[in-house]
Amino acid sequence: MNISRCLVICSILISGLTLSKAAVADKLDVSVGWTKPPYVIEQGDTGFELDMVKAIFAALGHDLQFVYVPFGRSNSLLKTSKVDVALTMNRRMDLAGAVLSEPYITYHNTAISLKSRNVKLHSISALENYAVIGFQNASLVLGMEYQLATANSPLYIELPDQQKQVELLLQGKVDVVVMDINIFNYLSKAILGRDQMVNVSVHHLFPASPYRIAFRDPELKEAFNLKMVQFKNSPAYQKLLSRYQFLQ
Repeated sequence: MNISRCLVICSILISGLTLSKAAVADKLDVSVGWTKPPYVIEQGDTGFELDMVKAIFAALGHDLQFVYVPFGRSNSLLKTSKVDVALTMNRRMDLAGAVLSEPYITYHNTAISLKSRNVKLHSISALENYAVIGFQNASLVLGMEYQLATANSPLYIELPDQQKQVELLLQGKVDVVVMDINIFNYLSKAILGRDQMVNVSVHHLFPASPYRIAFRDPELKEAFNLKMVQFKNSPAYQKLLSRYQFLQ
């Protein structure tokens, strides 16, 4: 084999290896909490939150491989380098060695009651007068005033199954559910097949909860921040809001 032909073959092999490595590098492992419609729907890797991050990362040249875990485990997978990215993180979490994006999504926890119950809630402390069902770890997430009020409530339980929360409210078995307004809107429609927002009162007792994405790579974080701003100013983002009928 002459030298020139050998050099061509070597060049092709090296190019192939480079392309192979690039293809692997384009796939990111992403930890995300279990199904939480309409934000996260594990079947089909869809939902508002997943569709949004897929679109942003696609613009950066990355495909995503989602790793579904209980909410509290996402940051530990990132810290032990088992994933590249962790969704739905905030500054209160232990994320040593990771960097956080700008807020990319905001959850809106509210207290929701049936209008027929005529529930009066002008403050968090007023929850002590009612039977309340909260999402799992609500008493840790929503602060001391909430803890004290629900401790004095005639009935207070927390459930990991948010569909069960909605069912108990619609069946009149509790006075108030505490959950994200978009999760309630989605699940109540799924249960009864029609919009239920006209039949409930939404009590905005809690501040909005912005969440960030945690990265092991600071450069990828910066690139994500830039593309996120562009995406949120695009028609594609408005279409996503409309598709999932998000209440802002």
